[in-house]
Amino acid sequence: MTADEPSPQAPPREIRVSTKRDRLTLVWADGREDVLEAVVLRQNCQSAKAKHLRLMGTALPPAVDVRIAAVNPVGSYAINIAFSDGHDRGIYPWSFLAELTADTKAIT
Repeated sequence: MTADEPSPQAPPREIRVSTKRDRLTLVWADGREDVLEAVVLRQNCQSAKAKHLRLMGTALPPAVDVRIAAVNPVGSYAINIAFSDGHDRGIYPWSFLAELTADTKAIT
């Protein structure tokens, strides 16, 4: 890594899925807690297919009742999230999740 490159986002110290499976909570090393709705995560999936559909303008919005079916680690830099609609190809790096949280907070 050079001086010009940003340092990688440290992984959260805790990851929780809500009882209803509709929210993901990330607790970062500094104690900050970020909460992301399942529908927002699904809508912003970074899989090649999902990105392609968004670029082509043919992506359909996820169902408002989409749930988080599973969360699995991807190395030390990301998680994979499987959803109740069967989609399970997206990889969510820590830096992307932190950015998505910031974007979500800026909108509300």
